[in-house]
Amino acid sequence: MASFEPVRAITRGLTILRLVSEHGPITATDLARAAKLPQPTVVRILETLIDAGYAYRRADNVTFGVTARTKLLSSGYDATSRLLQLAEPLIENLRAEIGWPSNLATLEDDAMVIIYTNRNAKGLSIPGRLGARIPLLATGVGIVQLAGLAPEALQAQLARLRQSQEPWDASPELWEGLDDRLAAARRDGYAFAHERYLDAVYQSQIWAVAVPIVVEGRTEAALSSLVLRGAGPRQQLLDNILPALRRTAATIGSQLSAEA
Repeated sequence: MASFEPVRAITRGLTILRLVSEHGPITATDLARAAKLPQPTVVRILETLIDAGYAYRRADNVTFGVTARTKLLSSGYDATSRLLQLAEPLIENLRAEIGWPSNLATLEDDAMVIIYTNRNAKGLSIPGRLGARIPLLATGVGIVQLAGLAPEALQAQLARLRQSQEPWDASPELWEGLDDRLAAARRDGYAFAHERYLDAVYQSQIWAVAVPIVVEGRTEAALSSLVLRGAGPRQQLLDNILPALRRTAATIGSQLSAEA
């Protein structure tokens, strides 16, 4: 049992620090009640946190708060890395279930960036690479990401794209009917890549469908599946793929939300 004491002490310390951060200023009595710990234990933990510079006793000498040093605790957190860590096994399970590869992409400035792909796995090679920047207006992942933005953020993003000299940002064909494409993505919960983009990049060998990954009401990323056109009727394939794609995205989102 003694070997577990350091772990228990760390767990209790982190619990108290979290409670002070979330509910401070707060008294030791209220902390003890919230943490379900004896008050003398809570007082000892508070004294340790004060000595370490993460908490302080307020002027009333009764309540406690956290110091600015607590911000350093999050400096090493990489949201994209955590997303990738959670998503990778789920996306591999998706591949096994539906038989088609997927891309996981996040918004970076004025493009979507592929942070995980299994498109070259298991004998099916489709051009593309990890880290590739792909256009917002031409791809399914870009459309569901834009559709999930708040109105002001969406207008700001579109204003930047209008100033872009990139062909896939400036093409009038992609701007035509954009409002309808965004509305359909919000209504249906998925979007397709633009046919012109598929023709130029993949010689129309595939089609792609994307769904958003939503964390606490915000679209944080998008997940797409890529399907060979010759595999069968699109609607029939979509009926098989979309439920699993949505379920995978929802699971990733719920796991990230639980940690937020």
